[in-house]
Amino acid sequence: MKTVNLQVRINEDLKQEVSSILKTQGLSYTSMLDALFRQIIKERRIPFAIALPTAPIDKTPTPSTLNNGTYEQPQTTLKASDAISIYGSATSTEVEISFDTIDKTGVLNIRINPKVKTLTTAILKEMGLTISQTITLVSKQIQFAKDIPPTIHRPEWVDAINNNLWTEEDLNARIQTGLNQAENGLGEPAEKVFNELLKDL
Repeated sequence: MKTVNLQVRINEDLKQEVSSILKTQGLSYTSMLDALFRQIIKERRIPFAIALPTAPIDKTPTPSTLNNGTYEQPQTTLKASDAISIYGSATSTEVEISFDTIDKTGVLNIRINPKVKTLTTAILKEMGLTISQTITLVSKQIQFAKDIPPTIHRPEWVDAINNNLWTEEDLNARIQTGLNQAENGLGEPAEKVFNELLKDL
């Protein structure tokens, strides 16, 4: 199957956390996003609700906790001791440095069908969204719920077949199941499957 690379920038901590959540379910970012994009194309909408996790009322932002109606960027204060040596004597000066915290940004690389990428990009553009924004939105929802939103159709096949997800026994069992099905005439003929794959090349 012909694929193209899709590269988006995303918060590194968010990327790692969501990757771990997906991995426990036998999925990868690629398989989850491929399923999401195909559903967006089919339904022409974002197939999940965008919401913050339930929080106590006293922790919910209110106008009184905002600065002129806007959130304040979180700040970090560091203390640095500046030792200056003057004519053999040392004096110590403590300096406070305050600056805005900056999110660590990472790169997410996925392989995707070029038609899926083009159609998804066009549909999202009509909604005023980009693929990058949509990936961040769904990633945040997965982070909040520790699961894929239930309204997203899970992919039928797990694309990450490796020892990190399947044990050798699991993989051998799946291969044996496939061989048994082939011997009993179940499933699609290999020639038909290969011809279908060659259409995308």
